[in-house]
Amino acid sequence: MKAKALVLAVIFGIAAAAGSYAIGLGAQFNLGSTDKFFAPGIALALSPADKFHMAFNWYLDDAYTKIGLTADAAPLDQYLGSPSSPLSLTLGIGVFANLTFVENDMDFDAGLRIPVGFALWLGDRAFEIYTHIAPSFNIGVVPAPNLKNIFFPVALGARLWIR
Repeated sequence: MKAKALVLAVIFGIAAAAGSYAIGLGAQFNLGSTDKFFAPGIALALSPADKFHMAFNWYLDDAYTKIGLTADAAPLDQYLGSPSSPLSLTLGIGVFANLTFVENDMDFDAGLRIPVGFALWLGDRAFEIYTHIAPSFNIGVVPAPNLKNIFFPVALGARLWIR
């Protein structure tokens, strides 16, 4: 009974929020977010606004499990051609945080990312198919601020927009 009440509360919350701004829900396939470029990951993509995107990522491998969060603001979302064009170019800035579990060990890493990509809009901007590459800079703070690692994750995803 409690589970049904929770599901209904979430549905009503999303419906109420949709009246005030756009919400995008979808999934994406990730490459390059691990030390093995072709180790795929999947993500739940959530966009509480047109120019703000989050993804909850997870990677399952025989050797380790990695879960993470990305949050990106996309101040540039420019249509290619005319405003009625279905194709847009996006450029943003964001952050990431990952937890990696290997046997009895856990590692945390976080940093900045610069997503650059394209989106194909269908159905009067109700459905979006997108891809981006996000050069990412792993930032260390101990013993002193430093850039520990630079990598280039790629994502391909789709979102349904509730407006």
